[in-house]
Amino acid sequence: MRSLFPVIFSIILIAIFGVLQMLFFRFLNRQWWRRAWIRRAAWLLPLTGAVSVVLWGYGEYTRTDWLAYPGAVLAVLAFVVEVGLTLSLPVSGLFHFVNWAFDKLAGRRRSPNKGTVDQHRRLFLRAGAAAIPLTALAAGGGGVAAAMAGVKVYRRPVSIEQLPADLEGLKILHITDVHLRHYVSLDDLSEVLIKAEAFQPDITVLTGDIADDMKVLPEALRLVAQLSTPLGAYACLGNHEYFRGISGVIRAFERSGLPLFVNAGQRLHRGNSSLFIGGIDDPRSMRVTSYDIFIEDLDQTLTGSSADDFVVLMSHRPNVLDYAAERGVGLTLSGHTHGGQVGINNRSLFESVWPERYLWGHYRIKQSHLYTSSGVGHWFPFRLGCPPEAPVIELRRP
Repeated sequence: MRSLFPVIFSIILIAIFGVLQMLFFRFLNRQWWRRAWIRRAAWLLPLTGAVSVVLWGYGEYTRTDWLAYPGAVLAVLAFVVEVGLTLSLPVSGLFHFVNWAFDKLAGRRRSPNKGTVDQHRRLFLRAGAAAIPLTALAAGGGGVAAAMAGVKVYRRPVSIEQLPADLEGLKILHITDVHLRHYVSLDDLSEVLIKAEAFQPDITVLTGDIADDMKVLPEALRLVAQLSTPLGAYACLGNHEYFRGISGVIRAFERSGLPLFVNAGQRLHRGNSSLFIGGIDDPRSMRVTSYDIFIEDLDQTLTGSSADDFVVLMSHRPNVLDYAAERGVGLTLSGHTHGGQVGINNRSLFESVWPERYLWGHYRIKQSHLYTSSGVGHWFPFRLGCPPEAPVIELRRP
């Protein structure tokens, strides 16, 4: 029954938005609802979404990828279209109402003589009514297309005042939230690593949620290990590692030889400077209601460090920054949020709603820095103004 819950929940969600968009058509945009093809499309949309979810769920259950993948994509497209219509049709309805009100007040609804100003006004309002849902649908389609596009691999300088001299220019390839399954494949990960190789990173870090298909995790770790980074590659856990079976994840890491840090770390040396790289455990639940776990995990992780070390912390959740700043952690690298998957000007659209969650980008508290990556992949393929990324963090002194 537990395996059926996502399917049932998705169908209910698609049904709710399907009913809403039909109601908004029927009562707020009656001119459009009179057209038979619009009524048919309005009924067909949630039906297509529900059937797609069933195909998706059946493909997942039977491990039939050729059925699960198109089912997943069609289900997402149907849902995105429904949400776009649900949000935009009330606005279109307002345009239609204003047009009707002007006609009513002017007493021209049945007049055979239409003035030039009246025609221009009608044309403007009708065009506005149509433009709103068309823009929403275009943005929805663009968001799905952007999620399927290539991953952005780029150099991201971070200036740190307390950075030891010999660590200046250190480059850290940050890979997080790959979610290998339907929307991101091993070929996509390989392409990311090939792009990153051009930047000559010194360290590779994986900060959780690497694979939703456990069968491909060993090969993913092998690919990462093949990238030649002088100071090695390291990983920490995310919540999806627990969701998919933590024992299998640990075995895959042990066989790969790639260090997985769970409230532990290792001291590295570059020139006369030392760097301590550590990784904390994940709280496992989707939402964190208590920060005590971060305190306990970080305290345990830092027992292996010394006062002379510059600390780089791997934490799947960026919420650890508040306590990391108290403990003097130089740099924290995180993921988990996917940047909210909608962004404006390289910041999450939801930044003002949840400023304490450090959704996407570079943050700083006191002398402690954080970079939250929007991630390589996603479990819901929609990206608008927040592209998938694998930044190469370059440490700099001001």
